[in-house]
Amino acid sequence: MIGIKIERAEKGDAEQLASISKRAFDSDAEVGGNGPGGPPGYDSPSFQLRFMRFMDYYKILLNENIVGGIFVSSGGKKHRVLERIFIDPPHHNKGIASQAMELLWEMYPQVQLWTLGTPEWNVRTRHFYEKLGFIQVGWEKGGPNWRGIWYQKVMDSSSPYEMVKVGELKDGMKDITVEGIILTISSPKKVISRSTGKNLSVVNAELGDTTGKIVLVLWNEQISQVKVDDRVRIESGYVNSYRGVYQLNIGWMGRLITLL
Repeated sequence: MIGIKIERAEKGDAEQLASISKRAFDSDAEVGGNGPGGPPGYDSPSFQLRFMRFMDYYKILLNENIVGGIFVSSGGKKHRVLERIFIDPPHHNKGIASQAMELLWEMYPQVQLWTLGTPEWNVRTRHFYEKLGFIQVGWEKGGPNWRGIWYQKVMDSSSPYEMVKVGELKDGMKDITVEGIILTISSPKKVISRSTGKNLSVVNAELGDTTGKIVLVLWNEQISQVKVDDRVRIESGYVNSYRGVYQLNIGWMGRLITLL
């Protein structure tokens, strides 16, 4: 479609993008949603500003007018996560989102792997991503009554993305994508957050592959999302050391995926 382009979103775009995002996600009620609503911050200008600070946030333009937004986070030099894409409902079914995705891929020629999640119930987004060549690799469990389909797209099958192996993990590594099997899970411990004073639950799981094992730290709702023998993927994880033991952590932008 002539006239479609994507540009970096700016502070002055936050209110308009929040309004478009609200209309777009509220329209999901037509395709399986429980009613109007969306992901955290979907209708908030202040959240749009936060996303602009911590992610690559683009506005989608049609003939110089903002009709949607798209933003991505980093999983490393060759891996990006599509966090959200939304189009104003009057412009749905016109090929705008598909062309915006093509333009996005052109902006990241070095990226070999794209991943994203979408609610299981959302038939519209599932059809859209699968049409673009994404395939399901697992589930993202957000609670007892919700789970998301986790998709990936390998950009060049002749040069696939190589994930780090467990045995290669070292203190200080970040933006890690790693897969393995949950070998053990400790009993939960109660701790108090130093920053908020809230009570938290934590367990140490053991994640392993053919190259080694590492402690995987799980907090609160993450604990119930996995069990022993599950194959999992950690995206955007990081490694630190506690009393000389390496620990794999899932950051606030990280993902815990149960693989198929």
